[in-house]
Amino acid sequence: MIPHYRTLVTSLLLFLSSTFAFAQDADDQYAKDLLKPGTEAPDFPLQSKRPDSSYKLSDFRTAYVLLDFWASWCPDCRKDIPAVKEIAKTYGDKLVIVSQSMDTDSAAWNNCIRKYNMDYASWFHSSELKKWKKETTVDRLYHVNWIPTLYLIDPEGKVVLATVMVDKVQAKLKELDNAGQLRHCITMPRYKGDPTPQSVVKFLTANLQYPEEALQYGITGKVRMTFIVNTDGKLDSIKTKKVEITSYKKRFTKKMTEAELDNAISLAAKAFSDEGKRVMGKMDGWEPARMGNKKMRMRFTLPITFSLK
Repeated sequence: MIPHYRTLVTSLLLFLSSTFAFAQDADDQYAKDLLKPGTEAPDFPLQSKRPDSSYKLSDFRTAYVLLDFWASWCPDCRKDIPAVKEIAKTYGDKLVIVSQSMDTDSAAWNNCIRKYNMDYASWFHSSELKKWKKETTVDRLYHVNWIPTLYLIDPEGKVVLATVMVDKVQAKLKELDNAGQLRHCITMPRYKGDPTPQSVVKFLTANLQYPEEALQYGITGKVRMTFIVNTDGKLDSIKTKKVEITSYKKRFTKKMTEAELDNAISLAAKAFSDEGKRVMGKMDGWEPARMGNKKMRMRFTLPITFSLK
């Protein structure tokens, strides 16, 4: 057993070493033509059917920006998504992420964003929806010959790092954060100006109605609503991101067939979604997100729980 174990460990180490060497070779090969640190990052408009299309890169000055060139059809890009999501989660309001996609298929691009939940508040998505290297222009401005390619840009709009390895970005962000250079730059949307969730809870308590389709079977659930908070504080693009049924009362459903129960749960889930949309449609009085003194349109996610006491 011991020789076999040693052989297995040795093989694993060799595999990991070769994998790292390949990644390093890719960085050496494809990063050498990227814009050098200190270069001013070329400006460009964010082009999207999503609600990010009114921005250009220079709108995010005063913040560090991670510019991520990728595509939904790219296996290496999809492999890096968890790491980019971890960056979004870790640095939150200290960093803006702009993912510039090389997709030509709008549906495939947006489906990938939804599938992998790439929709943190300060994560923006853009695509020219044109063929990479043939019709696109943004990637030519940034000398992108490999994807994923990542640029870290400082608050003055200068390139800090250009690489094809996401772990280099993670290391640089950690270094900057430890040095105190990553500072809170984004104020997230706030309901009634309250930085705590108390105003939201008060509103939902006063306005949320438990759907009869769920109440009659004791069905409980959670919905995650997504919406845009505009610069005037009004909401649009209100959608249900996810519905989760958490429980139901067996004493109400024990005589139901499996098909009948599935139908009841499906109707309850739809009712939860509809109620979430209805109540969000009444929720005015938001303060918009801000970057410095500039108001921003921003996606926001709000969980709503339907529970029976």
